[in-house]
Amino acid sequence: MNDVKENSNFKSYIGESELESITLDDVQRIKLLDGETIVQEESKVILYQPLSDKQKYGMGNLAVTNFRLSFMTADELEPSNCYQQNLLLGINEICLSSIDVVYQIGDRSKKKLLPGQNVTGKIKDILIICKNMKSFEFSFKHSSKDGGKKIVNALLHHAYPKRHSLLFAYDYKDPYVNNTLNREARFFDKKPDWEKELKRTKCQNWRISLVNFNYQVSPLLIETIIIPQSVTDNILKEAVEKFRNRFCPIWVWGTSKGAALVRMADLLPTITDRTEENKLLEHIRKSHPDKKPPHIIDLSSPTPKDIQSSYIKLRDLCTPDNTRVFKNQDFKFYGLLDSTKWLLYVSICLAKAQEAAEHLNINELTVVLQEGNGQDLNCVVSSLTQLLLDPYFRTKFGFQSLIQKEWIALGHPFANRLGHILCKDIEPSPIFLLFLDCVWQLLQQFPNAFQISETYLTTLWDSAHVSVFDTFLFNSHHDRFIAENGSMILRSVWDWREQFTEKDIGLFCNPLFDDSICEQLTPKTGVSALDVWLQCYFRWLPDLEIRNGGKPQVDLFCRYLVSEILQTQQNMGEMNGKLNKNKDQYLELIRKVNSFFPFSHNSSSVSGEITNSVLLTGDVLDTQSILNFNND
Repeated sequence: MNDVKENSNFKSYIGESELESITLDDVQRIKLLDGETIVQEESKVILYQPLSDKQKYGMGNLAVTNFRLSFMTADELEPSNCYQQNLLLGINEICLSSIDVVYQIGDRSKKKLLPGQNVTGKIKDILIICKNMKSFEFSFKHSSKDGGKKIVNALLHHAYPKRHSLLFAYDYKDPYVNNTLNREARFFDKKPDWEKELKRTKCQNWRISLVNFNYQVSPLLIETIIIPQSVTDNILKEAVEKFRNRFCPIWVWGTSKGAALVRMADLLPTITDRTEENKLLEHIRKSHPDKKPPHIIDLSSPTPKDIQSSYIKLRDLCTPDNTRVFKNQDFKFYGLLDSTKWLLYVSICLAKAQEAAEHLNINELTVVLQEGNGQDLNCVVSSLTQLLLDPYFRTKFGFQSLIQKEWIALGHPFANRLGHILCKDIEPSPIFLLFLDCVWQLLQQFPNAFQISETYLTTLWDSAHVSVFDTFLFNSHHDRFIAENGSMILRSVWDWREQFTEKDIGLFCNPLFDDSICEQLTPKTGVSALDVWLQCYFRWLPDLEIRNGGKPQVDLFCRYLVSEILQTQQNMGEMNGKLNKNKDQYLELIRKVNSFFPFSHNSSSVSGEITNSVLLTGDVLDTQSILNFNND
């Protein structure tokens, strides 16, 4: 984290006098989506370069809509088109749902503005911190007298809706065809997907129950649940009343030898007699071919509150206000990182998943994961356990299916945990980010075992806050069902073509993926074996980026090798053994890429046209990698 540059290399192309003369007519206007409306708009707003002590990035028009915060400038300040370009959001635009906190900046002070409050005084500067660690600092010194106040009040009102129906997804009426239905990813919202999973794993003595059909038993569970064969629907109806969120023991995965992975919540706090819980655990024991008692893993710690507190400390560490704060943090970075406890919680989750995997695979025992409401850490550890044991879930479509099953279908409360709704009774906590960080750690330790890439995981976290897609918008399938019947158009985040071009989608696949790796993964889980997810947490700080270097160069070179092999195979007869004539250009491109590619804030001389030739589409990399070629 050392060797930090004193100042940013960015130089504005517009002088101070020219900045003051810019009008709205000079600025590229925002392109609104179907159903999107402008709430407040202000001209002559200055955007400062990140971590530059108020060095100007540009002046332009700042608008708040019912979907986004948009900064548009007359000066072309966007990076080369070789970088990731979201089709819904520009480089200086953010979805309102991704805004975490807004500060009013004074000469020597920083005041946190509360969601829903009405600011009455003059606003000169504001700092916006997003849930993906991106930050924007705006100045209204050249704007109209009350311009800053109007923008801030619009932001504090629309970025923190008090009702779920106020999210933009309810207003977005653009026609949509769910292309993911023709893909391999399974949604686990219907009975056939659960039947296929039970059949795929070959786990015996479990059955599908429709006791929750039409959500008669619990609106927080899906309609299809898998329970021990010896449990009747009547037994389940009586027992479910005793559990928090009515989350009784449910099968989620198993082995052909009869070991099962089961999730359940704790009993209600008012119940001291554990008879009903013990009865169901006895049925689980009987479902094992050898009648072995299950191994129970307690996931009561860390709590969602612990994780939220840790995240806030991590966010503050990743979003320093100025170079002075940045240098002070850099000097004692690892001590500050340790004090956040973030990597400690990552370590705990990985260790619990490894414990579960060993009991399932080596000891051939059924494992029961138990926590408070059954829908937070259970999601994390259950998903990680299956990633360690089941190679299917390490593929791109398998990973998407895993999230659909463990997080979406089984009701992780995304609306609450991601802070989509402003309510004093809601407890936000980025548990999904904790899971993605755990998966990233696995990618570092087993770079050939996963078809998905680091960029895929980072983009997935960004997409979780885009209020166009329903995937991470609800607390349960029942809530989604009600919204759809109320005419909301459901759009799956897994249909990546709604957001990105084929070039960007191509970066989601790992060119080093080896689909022959089928054994259990055994990660190192101690904090000392873990690393900081730089791409996700620090990509918006230009001073931390390695110019013309870093891991993306290795990744791009591997992709280049795949494209060369494919071209050689397809044109063997025509090429006469000659190398691609653009080889030198490709290698020059790779040498110019920076370490935060494809999320860099630094300008680059990389040619987008050449990049498009090197980066294979997602469909090609779904089936091809360097190691797959070697295995052919």
